[in-house]
Amino acid sequence: MTRITVFYKNGSPVGFRAKGHTGYAEAGEDIVCAAVSALTQTAYLGIGELVGADMRLEQKDGELSLMLAEDISEEELNKAQLILGTMLLGLRSIEENYSDYLKVIKREVKA
Repeated sequence: MTRITVFYKNGSPVGFRAKGHTGYAEAGEDIVCAAVSALTQTAYLGIGELVGADMRLEQKDGELSLMLAEDISEEELNKAQLILGTMLLGLRSIEENYSDYLKVIKREVKA
């Protein structure tokens, strides 16, 4: 199962950690894994290339973590949060249909 923890500060998303393999199908044929990867990678690319916001990124086998930098501008924060919110909409939709393979968790972090 893949677990995605979305981190919130003051009720707004500021990052996420995706961990684990969905196990829906064999590697290369796993549509749930492909969908989750596409959403999380697109969020990373959008925040980095379209918004230009600084972030901390960690990537290793079966795990992707992204946290927005503390010192980004309010405009960058708002744009990045739109991207993270859109990613979350997609992930929640997948979770509704494939709840045995994906769990989305909301976690508030200290301000």
